[in-house]
Amino acid sequence: MRIMKRTLTREEEGTMDSVIKVLVVDDHKLFALGVLALLSSEPDIVVTDVVSNAEECLRMAEIVSPHTVLLDINLPDSCGVDMISKIKQIDPDIGIVMLTGLSPLGHIDASLAQGASGFLLKDCTKEEMVTAIRKAARGESYFSQSMAPYLKEELVGTPQQDPHDDKMALLTSREVEILKLVVTGLRSKEIAENLRITKRTVDYHIGNILLKLEVKSRMEIVLKYKMD
Repeated sequence: MRIMKRTLTREEEGTMDSVIKVLVVDDHKLFALGVLALLSSEPDIVVTDVVSNAEECLRMAEIVSPHTVLLDINLPDSCGVDMISKIKQIDPDIGIVMLTGLSPLGHIDASLAQGASGFLLKDCTKEEMVTAIRKAARGESYFSQSMAPYLKEELVGTPQQDPHDDKMALLTSREVEILKLVVTGLRSKEIAENLRITKRTVDYHIGNILLKLEVKSRMEIVLKYKMD
């Protein structure tokens, strides 16, 4: 069921190219409408739609072409994790931030592997939500501060590794260079432009980095190998 449709003002319609369009997908009406109210004061963010199930999510993603989707893990007709790849098929540049009011354990790694940009617990602050939306729209990642214990338990399992451990020694100088750019949140295309090489070459090096560091995703690189 579609909870509501956001009616844009003339000013917003005239500046849609410069604002972040957000699609909220959550079947808890009070929470969803609360998100709408919280974000209404942000001049660069417009919540275009609030929907409550997977079917409406995909339909509105096609129609609205949002920059960021706030996606609840538990939907009445689907698991939110299973929706990530379907949304990415519509537009791979859509940033997806997962929402949960319960423990995210068991969902983090799977969500990141599917292409999610980050996670927010539903008790996060407005500032965290706004930051996550903006970062996801730019292709960057964000996790609410209260996610730290879950990230360590599910993705790391042991204390975070020293970025200068034995696995790092396996990387070539070019791979280290690319790794440093990956952990800043840059996408392959942006890294390619920065280093003046092809995107295909960047993706090839990132594949090697994943193998050598024994990690599953770019996000896991960010979480485990942040550098000064």
